[in-house]
Amino acid sequence: MNVADSDFMAGTLINSGYSPITKPENADIILVNTCTVRQHAEEKAFSFIGELKTQKTKNKKLKIFIAGCVASRLKEKLKKKFPYIDKIIPATEIENFSEIVKDAVDITPEKPKTKKLKSIGTEFITITKGCSNFCSYCVVPKVRGKEISRSKKDILADIKKLISQGKSEITLLGQNVNSYKVGSFDFSDLLIELNKIPQLKKIGFMTSHPKDMSDKIINTIASCKKVARQIHLPVQSGSNKILKLMNRKYTGEKYLKIIKKLKNRIPGVVVTTDIIVGFPTETEKDFQQTLDIIKKAGFKSAFTFKYSPRENTKAFNMKDDVLVEIKKERLARLNRIFYNKAR
Repeated sequence: MNVADSDFMAGTLINSGYSPITKPENADIILVNTCTVRQHAEEKAFSFIGELKTQKTKNKKLKIFIAGCVASRLKEKLKKKFPYIDKIIPATEIENFSEIVKDAVDITPEKPKTKKLKSIGTEFITITKGCSNFCSYCVVPKVRGKEISRSKKDILADIKKLISQGKSEITLLGQNVNSYKVGSFDFSDLLIELNKIPQLKKIGFMTSHPKDMSDKIINTIASCKKVARQIHLPVQSGSNKILKLMNRKYTGEKYLKIIKKLKNRIPGVVVTTDIIVGFPTETEKDFQQTLDIIKKAGFKSAFTFKYSPRENTKAFNMKDDVLVEIKKERLARLNRIFYNKAR
């Protein structure tokens, strides 16, 4: 989602005549797109923004824009901490990027200085925005808003544009992509519709939520030859106690049943996942249950994280009672499993 948002804003600037460069010190505009889903990502953003003060001092004409989820969550704090920022664009306002920055820079379409860059585009197609799951550890609903599904008309228009740029592979994006639904038209119907487009050769999607991975979706993937056989399906934990505290709305047993259906109905399917260690109250027994579900599910790979409290989440009010040393040790054990698997 962040890559897609970044490309959208960069594309807007490029279509107005700006050219991307590799060295920030030579820039007229520095655009920082931020993530706040974990504390480490937020700290990296703060560190980088702080380093830009020197450049702003040297070049009074330099424009610094901060966008994304940190901009949503900490807008006033950003203004106070970094007064040299020219524009703050919350994640929910990125689609209005050109309107927000027009008084700071010249955003006039169809006047590119470098024609070969005008057709910038990615294979990413956002089909849902925001999230309504309210997992207890996740700040996304707060910074991106509740889930909204885009119309089929708008999605097809975006795909037509990418096809005109020579793209033949697309990735459908959403915080919870498989819950897409407009009226009676759901995610399965969308996949079937896109599978019929002759110019498309491959259709991927991410990220899926286990609670919405229905038999209908599984059967649709199996029947649509262009839909990728790679599914990212975050499990987060193998402990039912922890899953309930996370408000994930499934059990480890139900998750494994979904994995079994995927593998039985979609030959060659590859499943990847997300795992959080050190969630409040997680014991060694809970962690062993996570190791057990990894073994049984047979994941190809995983994104693994140490839990970090995020403001404006339910878990923020829980005691962060797993020692940092234990979190690091469990994360290392997880990573060794997937490192050895990859060798």
